[in-house]
Amino acid sequence: MPDFSFSKEQAALYERAVDVRERAVLPFLRARGLDRPLSRDEARALFKLTSPLGYPGTVVPRAEGGAGLDHVALGLTIEALAPAVGFLGPHVATRQIAFLGTPEHKRRYLPGMLAAELIGCVAISEPGVGSDAGSVGMSAERRGARYVLNGTKAWLAFGSVADLATVLVSTDPAKGPRGLSRLIVDLDYSRLEVRPVGTLGDRLVPFVELHFRDYEVPADNLIGREGEGLRLTLGPIQASRASMATHAVALAQAAIDSAVAYVKERQQFARPIGSFQLVQGALANMIAETDAARLLAYRVWSMIDAGLDCAREASIAKLYATESAVRVTSQAIQLHGANGISDRYPVERYFRDARMLTFPDGTSEVHQLLIGRAATGLDAFRG
Repeated sequence: MPDFSFSKEQAALYERAVDVRERAVLPFLRARGLDRPLSRDEARALFKLTSPLGYPGTVVPRAEGGAGLDHVALGLTIEALAPAVGFLGPHVATRQIAFLGTPEHKRRYLPGMLAAELIGCVAISEPGVGSDAGSVGMSAERRGARYVLNGTKAWLAFGSVADLATVLVSTDPAKGPRGLSRLIVDLDYSRLEVRPVGTLGDRLVPFVELHFRDYEVPADNLIGREGEGLRLTLGPIQASRASMATHAVALAQAAIDSAVAYVKERQQFARPIGSFQLVQGALANMIAETDAARLLAYRVWSMIDAGLDCAREASIAKLYATESAVRVTSQAIQLHGANGISDRYPVERYFRDARMLTFPDGTSEVHQLLIGRAATGLDAFRG
């Protein structure tokens, strides 16, 4: 039978992460406000608060300076922190460099990233390229010991405060998807055109478009070999999809906790509204959906730790958890009545943040097609 329990060490990590969230992270964020993007100094200060938990180097081996924990531990850390921090992206670039980078890449970047002195982000999407990553058009022309980048990357989370990005580029346009490569790019904002993007949710996170014009990058910043970029992007993406699913679970659980506290205190018709059958029925559905999403998410984390292929399971978790979080957080607003649409309670923020999660790392529609392809063997993307 499957084991659905966490080890004592994993449970203790979760409790420590919740303590860090309540004692350090939330006071820090509330003091500066939750509705505007973090500055570079604020982002560094925030992730210094999480570094005692091992984040963002949770799964980076101890030999590389990381916490050396498993992916289930990463999931638990995300679940504990996400309701406060929002989109937890810096661990993605950290993982990529730790597992895919050369010894020189690791020497140059990992110590700073693990100490929250350097912030990394990921650049895949472009203004005209989203779900179809193989159509990336940003060019990286090899000129001697350097690549010269031209093009625009979109939807970079922390993209205006990051020190570096792992960027998917086209090094051989004639080969299409087989001509894509991955580069580590040090971000010099004096040479970049930065366009902030305001968002419905995750307003602590600075999202931007970055325009590169004749931007030079050392050739030894190549990750892997030329032409391996798409494989190196899609291979580890199951962990990113599990991250989105776990983030969604965290928001749904936070909305449930807020709703339960509210309906026990709120009085109407001379009794707590939590005693009404419709309210208890709504809570039951919210709890059931969230528990189902949690099991799907941690199934993926466990499969990653076991070295198993989990593309199908990651798509199921990402699809179900993000869509259910939208439903659960919306219902939490309803249970709060008119107070639910005010900023006096956090549920409106949870709803906005949950709605954001249905897009990154594959839209809900894309995951429906991926799951359908796994079931039928028929590809709806290419015909």
